[in-house]
This record gives sequence, C-alpha cells and structure tokens, in this order.
Amino acid sequence: MRLSLSTNWNSHRHETADAMLGEIVASGFDTVELGYALTQTQADGLEPWISSGRIHVSSVHAFCPISMFGGSGPEVFSICDPRDHTGSRRGIAAIKSTADFAASVGACTVVLHAGRTPIYRHIRKLTDLAGEGKIGTPHYERQFERVIRKREHTAKRPFDILCEALNEILPYFETLGLTLGLENLPTYDAIPNEPEMALLLDAFQTPAFGYWHDVGHGQIRENLGFTHHAGVVKRFANRIVGLHLHDVVAPTSDHHMPPGGMVDFSIYSDLLDSDIPFVLEPSRGSEASSITTAVRFLSELWGLGKDTPGNQPAGSTPADRLKD
Repeated sequence: MRLSLSTNWNSHRHETADAMLGEIVASGFDTVELGYALTQTQADGLEPWISSGRIHVSSVHAFCPISMFGGSGPEVFSICDPRDHTGSRRGIAAIKSTADFAASVGACTVVLHAGRTPIYRHIRKLTDLAGEGKIGTPHYERQFERVIRKREHTAKRPFDILCEALNEILPYFETLGLTLGLENLPTYDAIPNEPEMALLLDAFQTPAFGYWHDVGHGQIRENLGFTHHAGVVKRFANRIVGLHLHDVVAPTSDHHMPPGGMVDFSIYSDLLDSDIPFVLEPSRGSEASSITTAVRFLSELWGLGKDTPGNQPAGSTPADRLKD
C-alpha cells in the first residue's frame, strides 16, 4: 500500500513548495496528495523535490493548482449541473487541465467531486436536525423522506450529464495513463450516490475510472442513515482507486485524526495489498503530533512495519511503499 499526506493540511501556511514540503518531510512522509488549495507558486517549486526522489505524488485533488481556475475548492466547478451548461463545460476543461498537471508530477490518480443535485435547502435542514441530536426522531424521519423524494425528482438530469461528461473525459485520462476517482460526499445531494456509482462502474469498464472512497464521508453517510459504511466498502472493493483517511466525531464532524472517532478502520485491511493511495487528510488545524499518532495507530491496527511514514524521527525519509 501507499501512505500519503494531503497538502491541504499545510499549504495555506506556506508560500513556497520548499516550506510546505519541508514540513511534510519533517513529519516523516515522502508521498503527498497535492490538494485543491495548492497555489501556482507552490506548484512551480515541486520539480526539484520530485526529480530528486525526495517527494512522490500519489494523487491530485481537483481542481489543482488553483491559479489555473480563478478560485479554490473541490467544487469550484461542477461537471453535471443542468442549470449551467457553460459551467459544466468549464468544469470538463478544468478537470482535463488538472489531469495534465497530475501527469506532469507523476501522479497516478485524480480525485474529483462530480457535483450535486439542487436541493441544498432540504439537505441543510436534515444536517441541522442531526446536529441537534434528533436523528431517529419523527421530525428527522419526515425530513429524511422529504430529502429522498426531492433527490429522486431532481437527480436524473445531472446524472445523465455526468455520463456525457465522462464519455469525453475518460478517453483523455486513458491517453495520459491516469485514473479518475469519483469521491463519495457526505450529504445526500451528491452525484453520484452509491446506486449511481454502481451504474457508472458497470458502464465505464476502464482502468481510467474508479471509485474514490472518503472514509470520513462514508461514516457521515452512515450516521445520517443513507448507507452502511462497511457494506459500501465491500461492494466497491475491486474498483476503489484510493482512500481519504480521517475520523469522524458524531454525527458530522470530520477530518479529525484517529483514533478517538467513530470510524472502524479495520474494514480497510483487505485493501492493504492493493496499489492504491491511502491519503491522510487532516484538517488545517491539525497538529503534526496528531498526524504522527494517527499513523502509529493505523500501523498497529493494520500490522504495518516501523518504516510507516510518520513513525520515523523528524527529518527521516521513509520508503513510499509499505510492506507487512
């Protein structure tokens, strides 16, 4: 397996790649996911680190780097918005530009939030009820059913547009030798949901396409009553192309470093022999010590060796592929 650290953790604290990557290496990592907050200045400074082998790039989170697109964030574009054809076209162009960048830095996978159905107001009400501790109450169940009906009514056209976009995007990824991973999102308005993801995986039988499983998002979806987390992992195991690793404090607070949250990380043991990125995705406010603790916890849980990134003294450089 490959253990990586998202640059979203610290890119906001540094102007240059040297400062950003220096802190990451000092934390014991030599493999990163380049996050959607990466600036062009930081991107311009990557080459010496990559060419020297001091840093490897496992994956790139769209849309990256941010200066290409006039804004930052994983959803600055949607590739399946039925209300904005021009925006969808810009999203397709942006994901291709991100793919070009990913290929230039030696990444294997690009992570993408595809888009959402336009039912945010109903989603917000459901999330607010969850935050008030009302999951399972009649009020929550009524709003839950309302959200399901609204999504069923609005999801078909965005899903069709997503299929059309993938028909254009995936040949481009095949040419570059990259994989596009569609990430699961925590709320019910996300496109695709699990049944839609299954349809996409059946329709697009290419190594250039797969499912990117965000562990924290999966746990939140279970907490809110949408899915069964372990069941989703088992269902899509052979098409999972990468993982975002972070913990959840009930019901919807994510990007905590394990242990101490709700996520059962043991359900990922069967994926350890695969050659997919395992990416720690801490919040911006996470202390370096919490990342080290998380790596040690996961190493013990999964039976990994002491060479696991994060287990070395500051300044050491571990191997990027871990063996039992």
